[in-house]
Amino acid sequence: MKVACIMCTWEEQLMAPLAIESSKDFVDRYIVMDNASKDDTVGVIKECGDKWKLDIDIYIRPDLSHRQRRMFAIKKVDEEWVLIQEADEVFHTDGPNSILNLKKLFRLRNVAFLAPMTVLFDDFLHTHPPYKQPPHLFLYHNNHTFSPPPPAAGGWRDFPEMIGVKIQLSKVYKFNCFVKSPKRMFLRQYWAEWLFTNAFKKYPNIEEYVKAKLGLDNLNDQVKEWHEKTKSTLEPYDQKKHGYYPKVIREYISRGKIRGYEKNVPP
Repeated sequence: MKVACIMCTWEEQLMAPLAIESSKDFVDRYIVMDNASKDDTVGVIKECGDKWKLDIDIYIRPDLSHRQRRMFAIKKVDEEWVLIQEADEVFHTDGPNSILNLKKLFRLRNVAFLAPMTVLFDDFLHTHPPYKQPPHLFLYHNNHTFSPPPPAAGGWRDFPEMIGVKIQLSKVYKFNCFVKSPKRMFLRQYWAEWLFTNAFKKYPNIEEYVKAKLGLDNLNDQVKEWHEKTKSTLEPYDQKKHGYYPKVIREYISRGKIRGYEKNVPP
């Protein structure tokens, strides 16, 4: 059974290698949809392909919405299974929650799997309540049949709904590593509002939307104030409470790279 991974990217040059490393032994081909990243996201993904001898197709389509990018990629999938992975999501590859264990389910047809996802916030050593996201779709049998997007919010939904049986899994198979620059984290608060109110049609750049909404020409002071307040609400990540780290993250931490990206990415 062959698996294609659809990965949408936007300025994730530091997380993308970890994400790809965590799924490369499960995936046969990657279809990467980049939103015209200004950093070297595309370059480091190409390096990952060369390093691990991976089959990776990359498309740069800033003209499409998130859902449209996924649909564009899905239409190019001939493989029997589709894995949805964001560039900041890291899968378990060992232990009881290993994604590799899911291959035993490939005998099923016309199914989509949902599973909860653990969240790391600000760096790899902290989380932010609620630390576990509700079950979401991430792996499905490719029957090339999808329901139309809902009429609400201009028909926008980030995940195409495959027609089939949805099966909810209880284990956490991947971590959402919300480890970004303070500005990216600040802007992310307005992501849903920017999309669901169709503000993206007037402001293609979310930063410009937030500046207009707040009536500011510069967000630096607001970002700093928000980040300091947010850090005070974080709790240390406890593996006994929150679940064991994916192997890729454990190895990353063991190399001393634990503080996130504040020192590497401009605020």
